[in-house]
Amino acid sequence: MKIKSKITYLLPLLMLLVFACKPRKADYSEFNQFYAKFMQDSLFQVQHINFPLEGIPDNASSYSDDLNAFRWTADNWRMHRPIDFAQTKFEQNFQTIGDELIIENLSDPQSGYGMIRRWAKLGGEWSLIYYAGINPIR
Repeated sequence: MKIKSKITYLLPLLMLLVFACKPRKADYSEFNQFYAKFMQDSLFQVQHINFPLEGIPDNASSYSDDLNAFRWTADNWRMHRPIDFAQTKFEQNFQTIGDELIIENLSDPQSGYGMIRRWAKLGGEWSLIYYAGINPIR
């Protein structure tokens, strides 16, 4: 009788733990919509960049100033456009860290060059928070 009463109490608790601890699948459709608009709409793009933006310029090895002091500004920013992956050798990889940080790596393994963008959800909206321009990959 004791075993039956223990099972009666433990079974619902066990079921609750099993279903409550089930990993949830993140929904990135909101980010995907943001990303598509960011790449198409120049005004939207500038409004969703945290200037002065941390990062590294293109061809950083030829940059004569202190790289730690470098920042992208509205004046030196070049609009980002979608990459046609069918026409290039670039590969794209997204790494998600929680629900509010995404790291995007774009690289061309054949040439050894790549770039990095970091995206964060700030105040309920996605923004570009870091950009390392085209540089040799280590």
